[in-house]
Amino acid sequence: MSGTRRLKFDEIGYWSEIKLDIVKDYASAYSRILAAQRKPALYHVYIDAFAGAGVHISKATGEHIPGSPINALLVQPPFREYHLIDIDRQKVGAITRTHQRPQRRRVSRG
Repeated sequence: MSGTRRLKFDEIGYWSEIKLDIVKDYASAYSRILAAQRKPALYHVYIDAFAGAGVHISKATGEHIPGSPINALLVQPPFREYHLIDIDRQKVGAITRTHQRPQRRRVSRG
C-alpha cells in the first residue's frame, strides 16, 4: 500500500450551509461594488486562509456542497486575484484541480 491517503471531504451542518450562502452573497456584492469604482480604480482580491478542498458534504443530504473558494471563483464580476490557502496537502491538491480562472488563482499550503 502506498503512503497516500484518500481525501475525506469535510461534513458540514445546516448552519455552515447558511454561512456559505451568506459569504457567497457578500462576496458577490463586494466584488460588484469594488469593480465599479473608477476614481480611484480598485484592485480587489479574494483571500481564503482556510480554503479546504473547495467542496463539502452536507450532513443533512449527503450531497456535495460548493465551499467558499468555489463560490468565490464563480462571482461576477470576478475578483482580480484569488489566494486560496490550506494546511492540508490533499485539500490544496483538490482545490488546485477544481479551480476556475487559473491565471489569477494561487493555491498555497501553509
